[in-house]
Amino acid sequence: MNELSQLKHYRQRLQLLSTRKDNSLADSSLEIWQHEAKKLSCFYAPFDHVNRQADIILVGITPGRTQMNRSINALKQALEDDQNFDSALKSVKQHASLSGSMRPRIIEMLNKLGYAKLLGIDCCSSLWAEHTHLVHFCSVLKYPVFVNGKDYCGQPKLFNTPELQQLLFEEFVHDLSLINPKAMIVPLGEMVAEVLTSLHQRNHLQQRLTTFENKVVAPPHPSGANAESIALLLMHDYPSLIDYQDAMYHQYLNKQNWLKKPDGRPQDEVKYKKARAARWYAMSHVRQAYKL
Repeated sequence: MNELSQLKHYRQRLQLLSTRKDNSLADSSLEIWQHEAKKLSCFYAPFDHVNRQADIILVGITPGRTQMNRSINALKQALEDDQNFDSALKSVKQHASLSGSMRPRIIEMLNKLGYAKLLGIDCCSSLWAEHTHLVHFCSVLKYPVFVNGKDYCGQPKLFNTPELQQLLFEEFVHDLSLINPKAMIVPLGEMVAEVLTSLHQRNHLQQRLTTFENKVVAPPHPSGANAESIALLLMHDYPSLIDYQDAMYHQYLNKQNWLKKPDGRPQDEVKYKKARAARWYAMSHVRQAYKL
């Protein structure tokens, strides 16, 4: 279905819903499919608008519960304001895409990576305001996918699940084929980068991707779980690996969060520093790719 026919198909069901809270569960009337064995479920949310003239494409994993509920509220409000379907779908993308606590982190990272300058704007926050015409917001899985009721984050593997592959190719790949081939694609997180690397190798993508050592490079996904990686990316002066490991380990010991664990012991120093090294190297590659 095209973007307007999807909305028309679900419009009556959407309008019957009451105002959604950020943590509202997905409504069964909007279920598209379910995979019981893998505990996967996919629901409709009005993220259908495609900005064909976009200069930058921001790609997430899948709309989470917060974005799903905000998209429904935004659509209902737009239709109540007598906007036509096309305008309503544009409004949804602007208000709900990458919304919540993620958005400030994305804006900081995009500015750090130089996208404001490349786009000729003062700050990437305007991509959700007066410069929304420059951006296409999307996800490799266009509609909200949940695993056991929780936001899908990469498991089970996308390419090992036919339903997820179908969603990827019929929606995401199709939509990108309609968009300005000179646009810049920015994958958010390693899982998205891996999917785009595979699509790029199969010649499914025509837009520009930032690469380093023949791999698609991505800033960290803007979830709270990646706070350490985001902080590393945003640092003005990148520390040496040893200095970073030592500073983080001393900070870890001083906070004493390990006292909350059942055994009340700090993590092994070698293991802790190995994890810090993995983050340090990953962000070092991103910074080198963007010449920071």
